[in-house]
Amino acid sequence: MADARIQTADVAGTGVGSWLVDALTGWGITELTHVQGLALAAGVADSASMIVSAPTSSGKTLVGEVAILSSLRANHRVLYLVSHKALADQKYADFEGRFGARAVKPIASVALNTGDRSEGPADARLMVATYEKALAMLLSRQLRPAQLCVIADEFQIVGEPGRGPEIETLTAILRKSGVGQFVALTATVDNPEDLAAWMNCKLVQSFHRDVPLHQEVWYDGWAYRTTFGQDIDDFEERECPPFGDLFGIVDHLLRRDLGPVLVFTETRREAADYARDFGARRPVVQTGIALAQQLDLFSEPTESSAQLQQNAERRVAFHSADLTPQERQIVEQGFVDSEFEVCFATSTLAAGVNFPFRTVLFAKLTYQYGDRQGSQIERSNYRNMSGRAGRLGMHDDGLAILVPENGVEFEHAKQLVSPDNDRVISRLVGLSLRKTVLTLVASRVAASFAEIMAFFENTLYWHLILEHNPAKLDELRAETAAALEWLVANEMLSDASGTLLVTPLGRMTAMSGLLPSTAVNFVALLKSHPELDAEFDALSDALIYAVCGSDEFRAERPTRYLPYPNGKQGSDSISFWSSRKLLTPLDRNDMQLAKCARAMALFVRGEVERKIAYATGVSSGFIHRLALDVAWVLDGLHKVACVPDLGCSQALANKISMLARQARWGAPAEALDVMRLAERHSVPGFGRQRAMALLADGLETLHDILGATKERLVKLLRNERRADALLAAVNTTVGLTSERLEGFHHATAERLGIGDFQQACEDALGTAYEKAIANFLNVETSWVVTELDDGTRQNVPDLLLSLGERSILIECKTCTKSPPTIKKEEAWAVLQKAADYDADMRRVTLGKPAFDETSMRKAAAAKGITLVTHSAFMEALLRVHAGSLTPTAFLEWLGQDGVADLARLEGAPTFAQETQDTGQVS
Repeated sequence: MADARIQTADVAGTGVGSWLVDALTGWGITELTHVQGLALAAGVADSASMIVSAPTSSGKTLVGEVAILSSLRANHRVLYLVSHKALADQKYADFEGRFGARAVKPIASVALNTGDRSEGPADARLMVATYEKALAMLLSRQLRPAQLCVIADEFQIVGEPGRGPEIETLTAILRKSGVGQFVALTATVDNPEDLAAWMNCKLVQSFHRDVPLHQEVWYDGWAYRTTFGQDIDDFEERECPPFGDLFGIVDHLLRRDLGPVLVFTETRREAADYARDFGARRPVVQTGIALAQQLDLFSEPTESSAQLQQNAERRVAFHSADLTPQERQIVEQGFVDSEFEVCFATSTLAAGVNFPFRTVLFAKLTYQYGDRQGSQIERSNYRNMSGRAGRLGMHDDGLAILVPENGVEFEHAKQLVSPDNDRVISRLVGLSLRKTVLTLVASRVAASFAEIMAFFENTLYWHLILEHNPAKLDELRAETAAALEWLVANEMLSDASGTLLVTPLGRMTAMSGLLPSTAVNFVALLKSHPELDAEFDALSDALIYAVCGSDEFRAERPTRYLPYPNGKQGSDSISFWSSRKLLTPLDRNDMQLAKCARAMALFVRGEVERKIAYATGVSSGFIHRLALDVAWVLDGLHKVACVPDLGCSQALANKISMLARQARWGAPAEALDVMRLAERHSVPGFGRQRAMALLADGLETLHDILGATKERLVKLLRNERRADALLAAVNTTVGLTSERLEGFHHATAERLGIGDFQQACEDALGTAYEKAIANFLNVETSWVVTELDDGTRQNVPDLLLSLGERSILIECKTCTKSPPTIKKEEAWAVLQKAADYDADMRRVTLGKPAFDETSMRKAAAAKGITLVTHSAFMEALLRVHAGSLTPTAFLEWLGQDGVADLARLEGAPTFAQETQDTGQVS
């Protein structure tokens, strides 16, 4: 290991200079690993594109960070792609501390975009995003590849059956577009040279693990040992004393000072049960009591919280999706600080989470439950999981132990610890080719059948398969032609004499990420159920059932998966749905669908997880995972509902969007503001249940909370520190939604020569804001702006905007105190102030910075009023000033009932308009 290390002061390579040595030293890095030295020598600090293939815990992340730093120094933008939302959150926090606002020397703005969470400015220099969200950004022209530095983490997932096609499509488009630098970080795979050749990159490959991983197979009284990278013919053998059971093995490892120990389990229930039973054998200790107290502060009363605290007192933990994000953070930090000794965890822990174990134990090699029953652990999963053992900078070595139960498992264990690697294969045609073809046309990469086939020559699929098996090309041609025929027949594409054009429905479907069949079925649902708008509250459960039964979950090749509920519970779920009006036929034979959809219906109302599990058999962790998937589908349906040709009202689109937010957070609309705020400010132990407690006591808005006594909040929240943290968050927050588009707005206004007008609108408050808006409106000369509230008249709207026969009354509202949201009384003031005006004049409230959820929910159900946020208004007005949106279309958009939705707005977005910076990232 010593021979592979390079002292930071001796680092060399093209582009390397004192700036890099100083940065590495400032980050506390005194020496570099083998793969880091290879990457620097290959020019990663000098814009060289490369595939970096190396084992877990070899330091690949730092290679990406060097590329980030060198790109930021060159004034280029950076897109960091991650495989999972949890990893995106972790990277966002890390990069804020390394490059962003929390850095010792901040050098760039940092933002996060995962679809369900957006943080930071849309024009941030460094954007962290999931692969799927990045594809949506590319389709909406929020991402421009030129000069862009792309870091693709965990790149081996391009070969996953479920997600691989979208990732390959995204990567192939980036390759064809010619990004400035592409750096892919991947675990050891069998064919990294294929990835490098496909992406036209250098290959930086290392088999050296800087923290040696010793692998042992314990079977039939013998321990067989090899070190990662060695051939299994080099097994060392020794007698292994009998341990009796799993717990005996763990005790033995702790006595040998090989902790902390991670024991992988198949299910959440196993993890919790093992932790409970093993913890019962161990004493309560002082450090454990402190951990339990911390968990009590940061936990809500869920299925798992009480047991987690009891286990913590004995320095034992379990880790699964049943834990809340804050509970997971405490458990993970506890292992970083060596406060826990043992963790029982499901394999989800292996998905890039970086916290340390000395030993990883595999007590089960064959799955017993679910759709994996009877199959054995795959080598890729074993590599990820065993990679948690022996972390760089924390341990001298790591240990992975496999305990096969029979001869078949013993032979499989030997294959798992062998140095062989799995090949990455293309999954491009494994899912919906319709979706791929639609994406290509919508992204303007292809406009004909011939161009689509030419694009396939840029794909990994072509590189790995078609070049070597030309017969497959005929199959691909036939499947592509069939996909095109379907897309044209379903009005997602039009074919004008061989030139393919995307329709508004096709564009929105592509941007949503939905399967085309899901969008088509939803359009049919809208047409067959016109009552959905007027009866939305009564039919929201039915829409959830339709979503859970959609092709996203129920197609032959689904993109998402319903969890497997407990078979003993929720048997009355069919009866639950039988008693309700549905939008799609009830499948009485699909108990899984009935249980999962019922669990979601209860979840969005704020029902306690324990009660949901009792009623449906869907556990806490499963319901939270399902909620994110359902929210994602609903958000996609909201986008489809905004297609003008469908004739769907803005109010109905608002309601679908709000239901998506309710599904994401698991609470009624009135609770969403405080939940978002609590998450942003890390209020300890505050989640959906405590938000529901406030709601039940009549505290429906942030203003209500601010007006409550501290004693009342302490009583409701069960902890003074928690109440103080919530009050501080409400008092100090700068808004529930940051002005993500402000940077683009300023750049567009400057380009148009009206930057002073735009900046005045951003800076002004109160009456000065009304004047600034009037001035900005007056830049356009085709309409007439009348200042009604000129200081001499009272109780009238602020502005009248007129064009031809269209007139809009605008009331401007700004918030100058915490919490900075416009409450419903202010949002509705325009109706009272406009009482004497012609009923045909539209009533609009312009709110800066935003409205609370209660106001938006009321607006979605009201007639004759529109709420528009400052950011949306500025975006629309700049499109008018730039000439991509007509003044008439602007007034039509502003005059629709509900909350003005940018997805319904015509014209080129400001982030897609011409700028000098061609590396724009949203």
